Amino acid sequence: MRSLMISILVVSIVSFSSCNSQTKEKRIQSIKKNEDTLYAEYLPLMRDLLKSNDYKFLEHDEFKNKLIGYFGVDIDNAKFNDVYLESGLGYTALSNEGFIDTYQVDRGVIDGAGDAFADILKEGLNNDYNIDFINYNKVLFNDDLPAISKVNVDKVEDIVVYLNYEKNNLLNNSFVKNIKKIDNYNESFKWHLLWYNNKTKSDVIRKKLLQEIVNKKPDFIFDLAYFLNSNSNKIKEKIDSALIDATLAFLIEVELQHYEDKDLNDNKGYSLLNNFYIQNPKMLDRFKSQKFYGYPLIESYTKKYLLMSEENEISYGKVIDPDGYTNLRKDKSSTSVVIEKIKSGERVEILDDSENWWLIKTNSGKKGYVYKTKIKAE
Repeated sequence: MRSLMISILVVSIVSFSSCNSQTKEKRIQSIKKNEDTLYAEYLPLMRDLLKSNDYKFLEHDEFKNKLIGYFGVDIDNAKFNDVYLESGLGYTALSNEGFIDTYQVDRGVIDGAGDAFADILKEGLNNDYNIDFINYNKVLFNDDLPAISKVNVDKVEDIVVYLNYEKNNLLNNSFVKNIKKIDNYNESFKWHLLWYNNKTKSDVIRKKLLQEIVNKKPDFIFDLAYFLNSNSNKIKEKIDSALIDATLAFLIEVELQHYEDKDLNDNKGYSLLNNFYIQNPKMLDRFKSQKFYGYPLIESYTKKYLLMSEENEISYGKVIDPDGYTNLRKDKSSTSVVIEKIKSGERVEILDDSENWWLIKTNSGKKGYVYKTKIKAE
């Protein structure tokens, strides 16, 4: 009897294992084709390149879950083996292979010059494309510290920002330390810096990274907030308006925290709050309805803003210039130094309109003079 029970148990385990294997094989067969047919030729070379450099291939489910975490993409729902990752870099996940393709070079025979991509793959560590391909995969899927140390400084931004890899403090610190001025980056970089690729996370805003940046480079966060506020209409089809407001609130709050020991005139967090409320009075109502998104400083400084608005009758006007912009000057003279170029139609605060040259304050918080014919008072 005991022998019979053991035999049944063994048969059950073998049967279950066989069923799992068949299910996995069925899944692989169902999506074994590549949309890019050239993969049939190059995947063996790419696989061998990773294997020869100690890449640890994950089980399918573990690989899938890491991809969901980094990119919000479930490869099991894909039609083909090669799955495009919306990461801002144009990379592709190879579902059945257990790695991502980071190459951005032409594939196949090129104008009779031979198979250039195959030649690149065969160069191994003598080619920068291969080095990036190996290290990116080892960092993302093996959490390989030596691979992280081999990543070029100019590639750190790609891994931290576009690929959402935040597990290593050295990598994050290197990115924050070497971050450039905001004008050095394109719009895609800025959007990816604000939000995770995976929009199903409980908190999509990249708060930890943004907080680290404000601690080291508060001016960058100030400029990033202006970028988001000025360009939010461009992405409202893709990003919920409530998330945009919540992100603006977070950026304002961390700026308020950073400058809390400063007077209002020197507090750039308050400058953001003040100017955004002036530009868009409805924002104040939205912030209130969401209880200021739980940020105590926004609530506190909003009360100050309202109190000052009641005490001081603030005058506003719009820049009107057929050239499309007008110059904000340091002094009351057409030869004075230009502080800023103000776009026509932009709303500004009028501080003094008693003479021909009006003293105004722009949305960026800068004060200077504009000739009175260039402004239409509201």
